[in-house]
Amino acid sequence: MALAGCQSSQTTQPGDVGTAQAQRSGFLGDYSQLKPAPDRDGVELYIDRSVDYTRYTKLLLDPIQVLATPAPGQPPPAPDAVARMSADFQQSLQRALAPTYQVVTAPGPDVLRVRIAITNLQTVKPPTGASDFLPIKALYNAGRAAAGTSPRLVEMTAEMEALAPDGRRVVAATATRRGDKTLPQGEQITWAELQSISDYWAGNFRSRLDEMRGSGTARASADE
Repeated sequence: MALAGCQSSQTTQPGDVGTAQAQRSGFLGDYSQLKPAPDRDGVELYIDRSVDYTRYTKLLLDPIQVLATPAPGQPPPAPDAVARMSADFQQSLQRALAPTYQVVTAPGPDVLRVRIAITNLQTVKPPTGASDFLPIKALYNAGRAAAGTSPRLVEMTAEMEALAPDGRRVVAATATRRGDKTLPQGEQITWAELQSISDYWAGNFRSRLDEMRGSGTARASADE
């Protein structure tokens, strides 16, 4: 289970981002349970292994939050840009979950509630006339100069948790992943550069659910 619209040096290949801990936004509140996932770089994971997950085939997806900080002197991100990121990510999840898992609109005794946030975004004002511009400032890895002409890889981070019907957290994760496309420095970021990341995470989310339910316990084989 996985999820800074930021950019980093091309010296690293597309995909998961090393083993560095993702910058924590506060969305999850308590991060003490998280441990590096042995099968996914760039992911910290917690699974309550006392839970029988076979009962859960229904998911209640909270609206996906986009946690952004306006750049100095800039207004907050446009509501329509935030709404699009949230809606597109939710659609990625629904496509990945179907048809085995049912996305529902109300809680119940066999429903897991899922909370997700795209985190650590720093926004900027869109250029005049831009139609698909994602208002995210290009950031760089610590220790790397922001100047230069080498291509960059788009990167995104997120945090998630799943709650049992009684409100108890049973799964939590933070993740950072690079996209598949390099961008010249100075090129504006659009959602197309981040969509592949949300699609990957949605597929990972589905796979993790399958693994957790495969044995009737929280003994997720991929994490042992």
